[in-house]
Amino acid sequence: MYLINLVDYTIDFPESDCSFNKLNFTLSRGDAFVIIGDSPDQAHMFLKALATLVKPVSGDFYFKDKKVDFSDYRNLLPCKKKIGYIASDSAMISNITVRENLLYTRYYFENLLSLPLDETAKKLCENFGIYDKLDIYPGRLSSVDLRIAIAIRELIKSPDLLLLERPEDFIGHTNFDLFTEVLRDMVLIKLPIVFISYDKDFIEEFSNKKIFLKDGTLSIG
Repeated sequence: MYLINLVDYTIDFPESDCSFNKLNFTLSRGDAFVIIGDSPDQAHMFLKALATLVKPVSGDFYFKDKKVDFSDYRNLLPCKKKIGYIASDSAMISNITVRENLLYTRYYFENLLSLPLDETAKKLCENFGIYDKLDIYPGRLSSVDLRIAIAIRELIKSPDLLLLERPEDFIGHTNFDLFTEVLRDMVLIKLPIVFISYDKDFIEEFSNKKIFLKDGTLSIG
């Protein structure tokens, strides 16, 4: 069973040079892809496509062999729940606290509003230095702490797939070693990842395949 299977997947954004024409792509447990492309915007758009954040013009998206229906955003929620997305356009809900943001997915799927952070989430917040900031609103966080909180939110999903855009920049150099330690533990249990990075050491450690994007086409190496 493929975790993700894109069949003749077409995305049309000609004004930003981010179109894809009839892509075919499969991803399985244990795959670790680094994206190599001529255009950073096109690489970013491919990550968004994998995160179900872009509606295709045509083609099919299968998640765990089930065809994804893009006609209603609610149909996408079970996928989004299991796909971690840490990228430059990731955001938090501004009118609820950081703690509530971290718990938001659980609130929805468990239909409870009085849930505690689990021990994994608490430990990550402590290790990354934001535990004492959980009860403030995201807008009051520094840009670094906000990105850390976003990364923690995505990691504690226990995702089936993790998507990363330049983690060395997103996380920041001060926290990057700690982030790679956390990611290393997750990859050891065969968590699939797809990422963009310009850090040679990170690429060497965390990729076992390459995605080449050129002129809206895709090849695997």
